[in-house]
Parts: sequence; C-alpha cells; structure tokens
Amino acid sequence: MKSPTPMIRLAAAAVLAAAAFGASAQTTLRFGHANNPGEVAFDLYQEFADNVTKKSNGQLTVRVFPSAQLGKEVDLLQQLKSGALDISSPSMPTLNTLVPAFEMPSAPFLWRDWKEAETIITGPAMQPIWDELRDRHNIVPLTKIWYWGWRNFTFATKEVRKPEDMAGLKVRVPESPIWVEMVRGFGAAPTPIPFGEVYTALQQKTVDGQENPIPTIFSRKFFEVQGVLTMSRHMLQNNTILINKASFDKLKPELQKLLIDEAAAASAKNTVAQQGREVSMLEEIRKSPKIRIIDNPDREAFAAKMNAVYPRLEARWGAEHWKRMRAEIDRVRGGK
Repeated sequence: MKSPTPMIRLAAAAVLAAAAFGASAQTTLRFGHANNPGEVAFDLYQEFADNVTKKSNGQLTVRVFPSAQLGKEVDLLQQLKSGALDISSPSMPTLNTLVPAFEMPSAPFLWRDWKEAETIITGPAMQPIWDELRDRHNIVPLTKIWYWGWRNFTFATKEVRKPEDMAGLKVRVPESPIWVEMVRGFGAAPTPIPFGEVYTALQQKTVDGQENPIPTIFSRKFFEVQGVLTMSRHMLQNNTILINKASFDKLKPELQKLLIDEAAAASAKNTVAQQGREVSMLEEIRKSPKIRIIDNPDREAFAAKMNAVYPRLEARWGAEHWKRMRAEIDRVRGGK
C-alpha cells in the first residue's frame, strides 16, 4: 500500500485538530504589552500567539499589540480589568494598583534564588492574593511566573558599595511604593519617572542613578550614560501573563487548556533565555570603557536597612499575607 501523500497527511492533521477542538466560531483575543523588539519577551509573546493559532487550527487567534501601542503597563492593566483588552503581561509590582500584596514577591533581599521564588509564587502562600485578583478584578493568570531578572543599581559617577554611599543621590524608581520606600531606606531620594523617559533623564542628569535587571540595562543602553554598575541584586523581578476572566470563561475547556499550556511553555523558554542574557550581557557591559562594575557591594548592609522598611510595607500589603509568605519561605528553606 502506498504511503499517504503530503497533502493527504496535511488534510488528516487538520481533521484531527478540528476534532480535538470541536467545530465552533473563531475567536480573536487582543494581547497588549509594553515590550520592544530586541527583548526576549517581545519574540516569545508573538511565538505564544502563533502557537495558539496553529494548535487550535485557527479557532483561537491571539492578536499581539507590542511596544505599548495600546498604552503603558498600568493602562493595559486597567483595560484588562474592564475587558477592553483580553491578555496582558504586567510585572507583579504593577499589579499593586489592584491588589497591593502583589508587591511582596519584589520585596528587597527576600529570595535566595529563582527556584525558591518560583515555588512560592505558584504555591499556596500566594493563592489568596491570586484569588482576590480574580474575584475583585475579573483577572486570572495564564502563567504566574515570567522571569525578568535580578535588579541592580547604576550611577552616574559615584561608586556605591554600601548604603551610606547613596546618601543624597537622586535615584529613578518606578511609580510603586515598594521602590520608593526601598530607595528612601538606603538614604537616597526616590524619583519616580516613567520607564520610557529613563534614558533621557540619565543622559540629562535629571537623576543620579536607576536600577533594573542586566538585560534591561543593556538593551536600553543605560550603561552608556552611567559610569558605575553596582551588582546589588537587591530585587528579583517577576512578570506574568494574565487574561480577563470573562474572556477566558467564554472559551471551551480545550482552548483554555491550550492557552495555559502555551503560556507555561513560553515562560519556561523565557527563563532559560533571560538567565542566559543576564550572563552574556553583563560580559558585554564589562567591555565598555565607560563603566566601572562593583561586583561585591555590601549586600548584608543593604539588606539590614530593610528591617525598618518592611513594617511600613507590611501595613500596606496586609500583615496576614506577609506573615504567610515568610512562613512559607522558612518552610521551603527548611526542607532543603
């Protein structure tokens, strides 16, 4: 018997895909994000969308609007809540505008490593916070984790090795209380500036420094207008992929599962890529004659400054939430 021709095999595959997802009307979901070409997330979000379309046999299409075309991250989150947008990918601290306790995973000097953070962010200690996002704001996660990296400080000229070295410096921070309190705790002046304006602010010396993960410092070329990079690793940034609950609930279970599976696959791929870029891009930054790198700042001294900061943030997050997370960290560490 002759083997099936390529056209016959293609037709058979289409029939199987249609059978798997049933014969229903096509649905298009709008996915807005703020990432630009050259960033890992930009490519992976499009790959996620393409895979969903392909594997659903065209029944579910994800249309991507990158580079803040539909608004800044906070704007996209509000659109997501209202249903004007179906999918977005905010950082966890951005979610503080809806549920303040989402700032907790970004607490300075909280985590030992990514594995620990991943375990707890996706585990039972965080679940009540995810439940609040669902019940009060109509938003559910496709993936709770999207590794972004360890954040580090850059400065114009000052070699910062300990908190006292930051006294009096103006440091750009995102418009989020956790950054404001952290930088103030180090003795510097927190200066909120929108992300898209950071390079110009550094170039014009409106501020003395900023902080971001290495891939961001590299891709946004902040190291070209700063003279010092302090490897403080003070904060671990995690992002998410979220969907409007009503948009999600309208989908058949098979399509819901497809979205979750493809988001998980993209997240795993992102972790490997982003952690690799942290290493390779730091080496590229080292080649620049314009910047000095402080590899071993006094992280213990910086961490100690948080003892006075955490109580103020705990009141904002909710003492019960913070206590539950710290207890879970102790449990996970005790099991190692």
